[in-house]
Amino acid sequence: MPTDASLVQRLSHLERAQRRLQRLVLVLLLALVAALLLGATTDRALEGHSLKLTDDSGHVRVLLTAANGLSVLDASGAPRAVLGVDGEGPGLVLYGENSRAILNVNQDGPALAFTGPRGGLRAILALVKGDPGLVFYDAAEHERLELTVRGGAARGALRAVDGAPLWQAPAAP
Repeated sequence: MPTDASLVQRLSHLERAQRRLQRLVLVLLLALVAALLLGATTDRALEGHSLKLTDDSGHVRVLLTAANGLSVLDASGAPRAVLGVDGEGPGLVLYGENSRAILNVNQDGPALAFTGPRGGLRAILALVKGDPGLVFYDAAEHERLELTVRGGAARGALRAVDGAPLWQAPAAP
């Protein structure tokens, strides 16, 4: 059972993460505005293979390329956010120290995935052809809990490590 101190610590961590996310969005918007303003100052289009924004030390902090999209880099040059479009659709990846949040939209619908310390899938929230689903995975990437709505009917399943059902709703016939 979490203690009040652990809840306060977790809330503090989440607030810091929210502030970082707000700064990231601001940087992305400023990069977009800067690119538009640079193009608007002349009668010609802004062209090139990449746009790089650097910090006061000369380190690239924002990188825009046609091939990879828009990347926001930390002081060490590691990507912290990448916004791009591939053959499947648009996507946004936010990198933490040991995890990622991945938001993408493809022909089946939008999905939000979370990875753990070694890049393994830990959770997915998605709409697949209009039907919502939420799936949780253990550290070995075994599906452990699934909650879905398919064809208007709610379903749920809880599985053991070996995949055997522990609980299922509606119950199996």
